[in-house]
Amino acid sequence: MAVANRADDRKKGGFLNRFKNIGKRFNYFRDVWNELKKVHWPDKMQLLTYTGVVLVSVGIIAFLIWIVDSSLSYVMNILLG
Repeated sequence: MAVANRADDRKKGGFLNRFKNIGKRFNYFRDVWNELKKVHWPDKMQLLTYTGVVLVSVGIIAFLIWIVDSSLSYVMNILLG
């Protein structure tokens, strides 16, 4: 049944059915562009500041993970010989 319905749908609209939703796609991209215009983009100084904060934070977290990993490895080596 489903195959017959699909074949009937193709016959009804034919080739032009493929182009029905093009307007909706253009509307979507237009709406995306309008939303991007509303975004508050940081200036160069803010961008550098935020980048620095992220890099320092990642460095601190990586250092803490390294300390925990080294400590646990040391304890495991003592326990397992």
